[in-house]
Amino acid sequence: MDLRHVCRSLEEGEVTTSDQGRKPSRLGFNDILLGAVTLLLMTGMLMVLAFYVLPGEHLEIPEIQPGVRVTGAADFPVGASRLVSWGERTILVVRSGEQTYAALQGTAPRDGCILQWDAESMRVVSPCSYVVFDLQGNVVTGLSTTPLQRYSVFIRGGVVYVGRTS
Repeated sequence: MDLRHVCRSLEEGEVTTSDQGRKPSRLGFNDILLGAVTLLLMTGMLMVLAFYVLPGEHLEIPEIQPGVRVTGAADFPVGASRLVSWGERTILVVRSGEQTYAALQGTAPRDGCILQWDAESMRVVSPCSYVVFDLQGNVVTGLSTTPLQRYSVFIRGGVVYVGRTS
């Protein structure tokens, strides 16, 4: 084929032999759908692989744990208190001295009110029923005779923990 023949056949709309097997290069709906499904499946497989390879959270059941982390000892100044949840229990942890900690039941036994630490008087106070407790959990003043439950406190690696009842 010479160049004149090719130009004439193009002007007349004839298909040359090299164009006979070619399809239009336009993507159809099925091609796009197939690509999207393939991409979705590959993303899902990569996510499953990532979740398998990465370490997961450890299962912690509060009722069988030996202790609960409160905070770092350096972040717990003398005279301060922290409320800690341990399962369904609320525990009030008090740092009364440089090496002295106390952990008591965080709710009043009579009405379930959250207890507060009064650093000036070194007492635990129920703001609802005005019952006052000392750091051993004993009632100092108020219309209650039920003492607070006590918990053990220990320090490991500069971190304050509350253990089981003492």
